[in-house]
Order: sequence, then structure tokens, then C-alpha cells
Amino acid sequence: MAGTDPRPYLTEAKYPCGRDELLRAAAAAGAGDDVLGPLGTLPGRDYADRDGVWEAVRACDGAPLHDTAKEAP
Repeated sequence: MAGTDPRPYLTEAKYPCGRDELLRAAAAAGAGDDVLGPLGTLPGRDYADRDGVWEAVRACDGAPLHDTAKEAP
């Protein structure tokens, strides 16, 4: 499974919005790594609403995680 449904943590996001706003809103709402991790793997585009975010998270199921901490400076 791609992670926990992020929609309950995205009620304060201002749509349309991108990945950074989704991560900010979810973190502010107390989301854990099971929500933030999958949100961080989403393509950097705008999402129209919470349902669209959930569809994108499910579509990324099984995609490799992008670990920016391991990238060269």
C-alpha cells in the first residue's frame, strides 16, 4: 500500500497547490511519516483537491522513494 490516506491531514491546504504546500499542511496537521513520505514522492505539479492528491498517492504505489539526503551537494 502507498501509505495512509492523506486527505484528513490536508483540510487546511490551499488548492490548487503543489507538493510543498501539501507537505506543509500535512505536517501542521500532525501527519506522520506514513503520510509525509508518500506525499514527498509525488510529482511536482499542482493538485486540484484532496481527492486528486489521494489518487496521485495511490498511483505512485511501488514507486521508488526519492531520498534528497543522499544526493551530492
